[in-house]
Amino acid sequence: MTSSADAPAEKEPPNPRVLILSCSPHTGGTTDAVARVLEQTLSAHGGLAETIRLRDHDVRPCIGCGFCSDHPGTCVFDDEAARLFQRLDAAHTLIVAAPVYFYGPPAALKGFIDRAQSRWALRESGRAPARPRRPARAVLCAARTNGERLFEASLLILRCFLDTLGFDMRDPLLLRGAERPADILHPPALARIEAMGCEAAGEGLRLRHE
Repeated sequence: MTSSADAPAEKEPPNPRVLILSCSPHTGGTTDAVARVLEQTLSAHGGLAETIRLRDHDVRPCIGCGFCSDHPGTCVFDDEAARLFQRLDAAHTLIVAAPVYFYGPPAALKGFIDRAQSRWALRESGRAPARPRRPARAVLCAARTNGERLFEASLLILRCFLDTLGFDMRDPLLLRGAERPADILHPPALARIEAMGCEAAGEGLRLRHE
């Protein structure tokens, strides 16, 4: 029998690991189209892209029970949230792609964000493992074309969430009038999404070699 101490160490992936968190409840919609463009761009520029579609995972909403305050880093629920947070921990850089619903994030994303309370409690306890800060980006898709504060609530919530997980958010990509996949599959929007993918791939590669 081989002990865990004798087991070979996991090899570092050959390319930077860029995680795409796709947060729409709608299969095949605009957010999924954005994720596909990002995957293709990252692969073309040497990035090891992995996509998590949040709708495919069982994440219960926070109930404010206080369990994580008494047991920092843990939650009363045994669902997939903790495993998803571990996958975010392993990323060199992160891209969050999400629609805007009623001037805010969709329910599943907000529910997942609220579950980061366990991570916040761990950090406040002083027992969180030391990790370097990592870059994160956001692509927000809104069907509306107007509204001065259309993205404001989502961005504020995301910045707090990402900070709790040890990410610093770069300039977000805000897409107005993006109701259907065809709305982002034209040269101006595609160029902006592809530019973000190129930046994430390059940044991930620099971080891997630091």
